[in-house]
Amino acid sequence: MKASSLALTLPLICSVMVACSSTGSKDSAKAPAGYVTKGNGSFTLQPYKTVTLDNGLKIVFIRDTSLPRISLTMMLKTGTMQEPAQQAGLNALTAYLLEQGSQSRDAMKIADDFGQLGSSIDISAGADITTVYADSLNVSSDFLLDLFADVTMNPAFKEGEINRIRAQMVAALQKKVDNPSAFANLKMDQYLFGNHPYGRDENGTIEGLKGITKQDIIKHYLTFYRPNNASLAVVGNFKEDFEKRVQEQFSKWGKRSIPIIKAEAPPVIDGLKVKLVVKKGLQQTQIRIGQIGISRVDKEYLTLRLANEVLGGSFASRLNQKVRDDLGLTYSIYSYFDVKKEPGSFEVSTFTKNETAGKTLEEALAVIRNYVEKGADDKEVDASKNQLVGQFPRAIETADRLAYNLLALDFYGISVDYLLNFNKTVNSISNKESNAALKQTLNPEKLKVLVYGDESIIAQFEKFKPEIERMK
Repeated sequence: MKASSLALTLPLICSVMVACSSTGSKDSAKAPAGYVTKGNGSFTLQPYKTVTLDNGLKIVFIRDTSLPRISLTMMLKTGTMQEPAQQAGLNALTAYLLEQGSQSRDAMKIADDFGQLGSSIDISAGADITTVYADSLNVSSDFLLDLFADVTMNPAFKEGEINRIRAQMVAALQKKVDNPSAFANLKMDQYLFGNHPYGRDENGTIEGLKGITKQDIIKHYLTFYRPNNASLAVVGNFKEDFEKRVQEQFSKWGKRSIPIIKAEAPPVIDGLKVKLVVKKGLQQTQIRIGQIGISRVDKEYLTLRLANEVLGGSFASRLNQKVRDDLGLTYSIYSYFDVKKEPGSFEVSTFTKNETAGKTLEEALAVIRNYVEKGADDKEVDASKNQLVGQFPRAIETADRLAYNLLALDFYGISVDYLLNFNKTVNSISNKESNAALKQTLNPEKLKVLVYGDESIIAQFEKFKPEIERMK
């Protein structure tokens, strides 16, 4: 349950990050037959090959001989978006059960087999996608392949394991209130997105989990855990014969028609709305400020990332400089666009002493208003460009990271040119374009604010006429 436990506490954020690994023309010349080398000028991506099986599974191969290892990453295009609201947690429960028994191995046998490889399986269930990852030394590549394929293609979904994993998920949800930051994030998602699936915890709700049956899990698996709804990355030190075995193994997986799920739209924000969630005894106050943002395919994605660097995306940002450094109201404040398949959120996140909760909110709002109204100057935007370009290499500096980026770009339907042209695109964005994009996207008068703190903070927010929820 190591992987499942991790996934319970670290929901996947599917966002194509940035960075790069480059190879020179010398390495490119050694690319195996069928592998493509994409790049421009001195920057070239590591060679890779894409194969699509008859059942629809897309496989990306990247040979990396730097280490004697093999890794397998499967990305399934299903998450909370594909589960009914009354069965919240169905996808995560289905995902975590993959390693709890197959048609030929029970949970103990699967754990033992991964243990013999000196490895484990990492399963993460998110809002849009679910990922399964495992690796081993390349001398065990065939065993790893058989085990990985068995886990992903032949789950048993035994009643005993369903009840055990369900109980662990319920316990994790019950404990979430003890983590003020994580609980504030969840309450903010619910406040922003309402009944839209992005408003739910990836692990669902206690009520939803308790109502899920074995038949529900099997139906969800057979509907969405299909090769024509998935992609696979194979990375490591292997030869052509292993590529053939991978294709033969996963060719046995049967495809089905994948239904398109429509989600309820998030509620419209018609003003500055403040909600207080109060609980006696909390020593600090968590503050979240946000609105519905953009999807990953929004044409202004990079422009808004650049604009956000100035606002709250870096240590030198305006929010950090004003609220943290100048006023000493917090140790941490930052903003971000949480991009997803459908429009995600724009959020500011911070915390402070209970006594300064109201002032911290007002100062943060003032920074946002000032930036949207007056914009950033050339010096700030240039510094943010350097920040983004400087961080870029880390995103694909390893073959595994490049593979994940290729899977994610394919999921969103974005060309690999995004990686090839990243630096050029960022550097071409003008100050005027950055300011205009932020002004068009962010409305300081139509924000939602979620504050989680002790009851003593209520008086500080009276001017906002807040909605108040009291926790026991």
